[in-house]
Amino acid sequence: MYQFLKKLYSQRFKRITVILLDDTKPGQDDSYSIRPNSLFILITVISLLFSVFVALTFMLTPLGALLYNKEDIEMRRQVVHVTERVVALQDSLDVRNTQLEDMKNIIRLSMDTTLQIDDRFAQILEEQSSSEMVSGAEIEPIAQDNQLSTSGIVFSNILRNAPSFPAPYPVEGILSRDYEPDEFHFGIDLATKSNIEVTAIADGTVVNASWTMNDGYVMIIQHAGGIVTVFKHCSSLTKKSGDVVLKGDIIGTTGDVGLTSSGAHLHFEIWKDGLPQNPEMYLIQ
Repeated sequence: MYQFLKKLYSQRFKRITVILLDDTKPGQDDSYSIRPNSLFILITVISLLFSVFVALTFMLTPLGALLYNKEDIEMRRQVVHVTERVVALQDSLDVRNTQLEDMKNIIRLSMDTTLQIDDRFAQILEEQSSSEMVSGAEIEPIAQDNQLSTSGIVFSNILRNAPSFPAPYPVEGILSRDYEPDEFHFGIDLATKSNIEVTAIADGTVVNASWTMNDGYVMIIQHAGGIVTVFKHCSSLTKKSGDVVLKGDIIGTTGDVGLTSSGAHLHFEIWKDGLPQNPEMYLIQ
């Protein structure tokens, strides 16, 4: 058969005569004149029509469900997407609960956490000690290992004064989204490049520095006067929970981090006495 088809293909542009021999009927042979090229075209057209017919049959009839169920695949994709979102939300809820507990512990001073300080704080506290000793007040000496307890830091004058407003923006950038509490957006977004330094807007204590799936690296700083600042979508943090920071200290860098991020930016919030505030009312370019 292969040799026959090969012969037909080699003679496809010529008219040939095909003779059919019937051994049972000698002398009654049948002959046909054909063009092999036309025959090949006819076979190709019939094959294409048959393929189209089979495809339409599976697409437009219940038979298609036997091989390809589009609705089931789409449903599985949606289930996987919802599952991923649930995991992300659960992660954020767990982190938020931890953050709230840390804030309560710092504010209520129920934990005597040891805070790491640097030479700036030591110098400030020495000046305070000198002034208080002159007035006759007793004060405990600064520990040689350069550490203070939570109560020692909070009740010192380092964090006693309320923040001074308006304060500089925590990062150089362009305002890309306003404060929209009705949309559960309790802060502002500042669009910027990645790895830009983020600074503290006032003296305070870091009550939480952690990672979340939705918001990337997050830092929460407690200030005097019931003020709390929140920084989200950071690519890195330079401070940890319990650290004391001064106004202008570098606390991290920006980035396009977290599932809810759509570009390099810093999400910044200000809370006062547990209520969200419009950061634009407290900041100045």
